[in-house]
Amino acid sequence: DAPCSGSGSWRRAPEAKWALTEARLQALCALQADILDRVAPLVAPGGHLAYATCSLLAVENEAQVEAFLVRHPGWQRRDQRVLTPLDGGDGFFLCLLAAP
Repeated sequence: DAPCSGSGSWRRAPEAKWALTEARLQALCALQADILDRVAPLVAPGGHLAYATCSLLAVENEAQVEAFLVRHPGWQRRDQRVLTPLDGGDGFFLCLLAAP
């Protein structure tokens, strides 16, 4: 579970959304990208990397995965799921990536 805005849990802690600034979101996105870039070389060829957040913001999820795939040719998205509070819990994002 990567450091994130926690937007998927705002229904339980709505005051948290007021603490998220554009600068904080940009810093979190930069940290997420850095973590992905640092762990990618540690995955064995043909191995898998699960990227997860408790966020519903596309910039932390789908956009982060797309940017990773551009920076790391050969990697592939195997599966991706988004759970929302409508599914009966907190919001959550999970993407399974496969190393070349």
